[in-house]
Amino acid sequence: MIGEDIIGMFASLGDVGMLLALTVVILIDGTGFPTLPEIWMVFIFGVHQDSFGWGLAVVLVASLASLGGNFILYSIVKFIRPPRWVQKAMKKYTDFLIVSDERLLLLNRIAPIVPYTGAFMAVCNWDIRKCALYLIIGATAKSSVVVILSWLSYDNMRQEVAPWIALAAVAVVMVISIIASLIYKRRFGLRGDTARSQ
Repeated sequence: MIGEDIIGMFASLGDVGMLLALTVVILIDGTGFPTLPEIWMVFIFGVHQDSFGWGLAVVLVASLASLGGNFILYSIVKFIRPPRWVQKAMKKYTDFLIVSDERLLLLNRIAPIVPYTGAFMAVCNWDIRKCALYLIIGATAKSSVVVILSWLSYDNMRQEVAPWIALAAVAVVMVISIIASLIYKRRFGLRGDTARSQ
């Protein structure tokens, strides 16, 4: 897996290397290539699972890297300017949802209904300051949940079992998020579309 390869590249640098690896994994994920960063956060947190400072560092790095990845994709899309039919389809998709502005960035952390958020930021001309605020709040909240679940697992389970319990807990959260996004699309999206047609 790409995350494992990246961690291997930076492993010789110790703790700094682990944080750099996490940054690269999340930057790649934010620019449009899925790397499942939550999984690697669990293993990287496990390097010093008893340290509050380490957990805080993981959350901060993950949050800032998420912000960076989204803005890299934003800059790329602004520069290349996708064809009008692509832009029209993207705008139509967000208009279909009951929330169709920067607040989608917060909602997306709970229910991932918008892929490639940096691209949507560019195409929909969302307010950059609001985007940055919502991205950092959402990323910090989600990263904190992952680290807290990891800490609880490492604190209460045997060392060899703990990371797998943490991964299972994170996987459950991710599955719930996906289910929530499907429910949101069906219920609220359709309601919003119906309300606009009346």
